[in-house]
Amino acid sequence: MSSSEAKRMWRESIKAHYSHRCVYCGSPNHLTLDHVRPRCRGGRNDASNLVAACQSCNRSKGSSDVLDWFLGQPFFNPSILQSLPL
Repeated sequence: MSSSEAKRMWRESIKAHYSHRCVYCGSPNHLTLDHVRPRCRGGRNDASNLVAACQSCNRSKGSSDVLDWFLGQPFFNPSILQSLPL
């Protein structure tokens, strides 16, 4: 298996862990991986800091603190917040 194929499978396994839905808004469309704690703020680039996120949520959150950003979203749900790897 090539390293690019292993990376693709690793990324896919993270999306599958979140049922192929954005962990923030629930959208199944245009999924990416989001660093819950942004790398520029000391977040790690491993599965313990990555969640499935749609492009819209990922772009909107950017390098913001996940708590600050998520609390201000119209789709905020406290039970989702508890499931995030903080």
